[in-house]
Amino acid sequence: MYELLNITKEYPYVRALEDVSFCIGDKEFVSIRGESGCGKTTLLKVLAGLIRPDKGEILRNKVSLPESLNKRGIAMVFQDSILFNNMTVRENILFGSPYKDKERRDRCVNELSAAYGIEDLLDRYPHRISGGQARRVAIARALACERELLLLDEPFTNLDKDLKDRVIKKTKELCKGRCAVLLVSHNEAEANEFCDRHLFMEEGRIV
Repeated sequence: MYELLNITKEYPYVRALEDVSFCIGDKEFVSIRGESGCGKTTLLKVLAGLIRPDKGEILRNKVSLPESLNKRGIAMVFQDSILFNNMTVRENILFGSPYKDKERRDRCVNELSAAYGIEDLLDRYPHRISGGQARRVAIARALACERELLLLDEPFTNLDKDLKDRVIKKTKELCKGRCAVLLVSHNEAEANEFCDRHLFMEEGRIV
């Protein structure tokens, strides 16, 4: 379980997060919704360890999260896919994989690429795939890390409706029973389909 306790983050002229507290249960799916600029992405980056809060604490199973990104038990899909341009799709997917032996790594990338319909892209570089394909690669890369908590920041953008429905269904299926998920989405139907519990943010606070 992850617990956020009184998280506050200020920038010049704005308080992005103010006294935010909530918990994410083991393998629970939680959504956060709210207007643009209300602090949702900042909150995810604080959880992931990419931004240090000015105040507050984050606990994992009652123990403070370490500062090391690799030891927080968290993987993240960003609003922008942010793939490594000097790596193939295959290398991108396997970047954070905990597996070292070739057989397990091959099985991992083959299963995830088949799940997201990107098998024919594995040897391409990011500049040779579409935005929608990049989204699926980014999700596959995060799942390949096999972390306890998956952070999804508007992960289903650049996908047409039919493809989005399939990707949401497949991602939920792959995460179920394997990890907790914190989903940021502007789309109410999308959040309701994916998650069991819903939080709302307004001006840096959970309301």
